[in-house]
Amino acid sequence: MTVARSAAGDRSLLRRMNTGAALAVLRAGSQTVTTLAADLGLSRTAVEEIVRDLLELGWIRAEDDSAGRARPGRPAKRYVFAAEVGHVAGVDIGVHKVLAAVADLDGRVLAIRRADVEESDTVQTRFAAARRVLEEAVAEAGLEPGGVWCVGVGVPGEVDAEGTVTRYGGVGLPGWAGTDIRGELSAAWSVPVLVESDNNLGLAAEYWRGSAVGADDVVYILSGNRTSAALLIGGRVFRGHNGGAGLVGALPELGWAEAPDHVARLSEAGLEPTREAMFRAATAGDPAAAAALDLFARSLAKGIAAMALAVDPQKIVLGGGVSQGGETILRPVSGYVDRYAGRPVPLVLSTLGGDAVAIGALKLALDHIAAQLERESGTSPGFPRPAAALGAVEATTRTP
Repeated sequence: MTVARSAAGDRSLLRRMNTGAALAVLRAGSQTVTTLAADLGLSRTAVEEIVRDLLELGWIRAEDDSAGRARPGRPAKRYVFAAEVGHVAGVDIGVHKVLAAVADLDGRVLAIRRADVEESDTVQTRFAAARRVLEEAVAEAGLEPGGVWCVGVGVPGEVDAEGTVTRYGGVGLPGWAGTDIRGELSAAWSVPVLVESDNNLGLAAEYWRGSAVGADDVVYILSGNRTSAALLIGGRVFRGHNGGAGLVGALPELGWAEAPDHVARLSEAGLEPTREAMFRAATAGDPAAAAALDLFARSLAKGIAAMALAVDPQKIVLGGGVSQGGETILRPVSGYVDRYAGRPVPLVLSTLGGDAVAIGALKLALDHIAAQLERESGTSPGFPRPAAALGAVEATTRTP
């Protein structure tokens, strides 16, 4: 009897594993039973059973393979991943903005909403803004309230494994250090909440869908109200022992902390003291803006050159609000970086700009769901339904 139960259990586990493998293949693109059987190395009969299960559970849907078909006869039925069966959210809580994005399970962004906040706003004011913009994004995406499975959150500072900000050395955000981000927002949203530093999530986004696609060794520079860096080593985000890798902007000698001062002094020349105004005026030939831009670029370049020499990456991505300056900022920064490093450095602009942190937070939530699904399929009696994909396992705050 024991042997029989063990054999049955082994067969059930193998079936769930094959179902999970089939779903992974279908997430990468549409398949027929024939192509799916070839990809998985399974019999057509076994794949037909798996497809039937996934259809009944709601993970996939059928489509006719009629587009562009030249041969006569009934077209083969194709099966696609039903990305609309679930949704995730990514939230970027910053010094001057709070941004929320909602996406389906393919990571297709359905809505983005933003709210402006002040440097002096309290932690609770920022949390209220985060709740509000997420509600707005969920509604804009056409979902019911609470229609997301998991929320990723990016925040400034060093974040520990429990989702608490352990250190913040930037300007503004009173009371930010010591804040239990995960605990506060999990209570508000009643879904798994994953928290990571904004620089790490910006890097994850660029590696997923931005300027760092295909490069496994990358330095990401997140430059906005403050400047920080993140490291991708061998295709994985390197957090460091305490989660603070890349926060070298705290070292005054690198010049990152003084960069905003050059922008602030534009008011003495009668110009708006913002990066955007500096870029516009410098492009138009204003001498005061051009001088401020040069000093700003030099301040950024020293730290970037230090990171280039320390890591020797395939790419350095300049992201955050600074990337909105385009070639106007890239040219002088790149020139100074090359001079300080003593060699050409592969510095490129972010293609995701100010949305990168929220997009990285979406990826964090999607990866969490994928990991939970794999765990659930290995332990539950049958392959889980979409609504049960998260199971009861606690969320972590690590960037996969």
